[in-house]
Amino acid sequence: METEGGPLGPGERWAPVGAVSAAAEEEAEEEEDDEEEAAGGSPQSVPRLRAERRRLHGALLALASHFAQVQFRLRQVARAGPGEQRRLLRDLEDFAFRGCPAPLGLGLGGAPGEREKREQTEVQKEKQRELILQLKTQLDDLETFAYQEGSYDSLPQSVVMERQRMIINELIKKLDMDLSEDFAALSPEELRQRVDAAIAQIVNPARVKEQLVEQLKTQIRDLEMFINFIQVNPEDARKMRETGLHLMRRMLAVLQIFAVSQFGCATGQIPRTLWQKDQDNKDYSPLIKKLELSVERVRQLAMKYQQEDHVISSSDLQDIPLGGRDELTLAVRKELTIALRDLMAHGLYSASQGMSLVLAPIACLIPAFTSSPQSMHPWELFVKYYNAKNGQAFVESPARKLSQSFALPVTGGMAVTPKQSLLTAIHTVLTEHDPFKRSADSELKALVCMALNEQRLVSWVNLICKSGALVQAHYQPWSYMANTGFESALNVLSRLSNLKFNLPVDLAVRQLKNIKDAF
Repeated sequence: METEGGPLGPGERWAPVGAVSAAAEEEAEEEEDDEEEAAGGSPQSVPRLRAERRRLHGALLALASHFAQVQFRLRQVARAGPGEQRRLLRDLEDFAFRGCPAPLGLGLGGAPGEREKREQTEVQKEKQRELILQLKTQLDDLETFAYQEGSYDSLPQSVVMERQRMIINELIKKLDMDLSEDFAALSPEELRQRVDAAIAQIVNPARVKEQLVEQLKTQIRDLEMFINFIQVNPEDARKMRETGLHLMRRMLAVLQIFAVSQFGCATGQIPRTLWQKDQDNKDYSPLIKKLELSVERVRQLAMKYQQEDHVISSSDLQDIPLGGRDELTLAVRKELTIALRDLMAHGLYSASQGMSLVLAPIACLIPAFTSSPQSMHPWELFVKYYNAKNGQAFVESPARKLSQSFALPVTGGMAVTPKQSLLTAIHTVLTEHDPFKRSADSELKALVCMALNEQRLVSWVNLICKSGALVQAHYQPWSYMANTGFESALNVLSRLSNLKFNLPVDLAVRQLKNIKDAF
């Protein structure tokens, strides 16, 4: 192949893109003008020839650019490894047979019509898009080559965009975002709001779960502390109780010996002359008969309701007028409780300060300085038993508080003893009735109803009867309690032990509590 300067040497190549100088172009234009003048062409043919020349020049540029791309790809193939050469050769083959991009320019001369102009515009736009795509491809190839050669520090733009696109797609999947709309139609602020809302849907439930886990951990720690607290060694507890009782017995024995040696009277010995004024009330047989009648009436009514499958509950009484409450409830409160109260009050008195348990060994000296004893309500006897057994400390102990919080039995699976149930019942009655200043009769009625509901009336009364300190300190020597130990009365009350009751306990304070809740 020859040029104006002669044939190409073995080491020579085609001139690169844009190597045609401006002087050569002017010289070519002058030669064309001279040829046209020599040929005697008309002046109208000059623009057409110039347009043709520009078209040919654009085609030459496209060919030179295509050839330069082929040279660039051949260099990549030569420098690549064996495994990469096959892929690059296939890309080179596709590129070589793709053809040169058509040059951008005007059509042939003549004044085109409107339709032709539109067609030419569409064709030109399509060629522009193809050219842009080819330029992008060439730019990506150039960046890749420069990065591989080490002359370009950053990753190629196409690789960066591909990785960013992959990250964005993964985030869209994880955040469950709805991006069906076109991104271009949304402002940056709207995009930011959508991202914030998607993140909140994931973060907020996680925060709620974290708070729930913390609460569960706190409850578990409290439960572990509660379990450790109630798992006391029974042997250690028994030894502590025995030690305390032994010390108290020794102290009382010393006091009794001192009283006998110095004053000639023993513990609990009270001169008979103290009770001479109450000798007329010794007969307790009418009280026993009254208790038997009331027990039989309550038993008959309870059996009647059980046969009819009738259940008496607190909610049923809310709709019954004050003058027509349930017959069984009235029988328990008005008859049974009153009869039991009168029998327990037989010979019951309120000891003075000098008659406390501490001064019991010298009780023989007290009557000389005191007046006749005052009467005492049986309910006060239950309260004294509650205080003597440290009932409040028992009910409000941490173990029982934690057991109520977690709905766990504080006894560790063991049955509740009559003493424990009695202390709990007295505490409940005091808690509900004392704030409203209810009478001792009302509180005793509530305790009897609770005892019948739990089928523990006999066992609770028996605890009072077997409390020797209370009986000696508060009952006269001729009383029914001191003489018989309340045995016959307990036998009468046992007739109600196998019957089931569901009596209201707060009947005396229900209306007051409702008024308090209303305000």
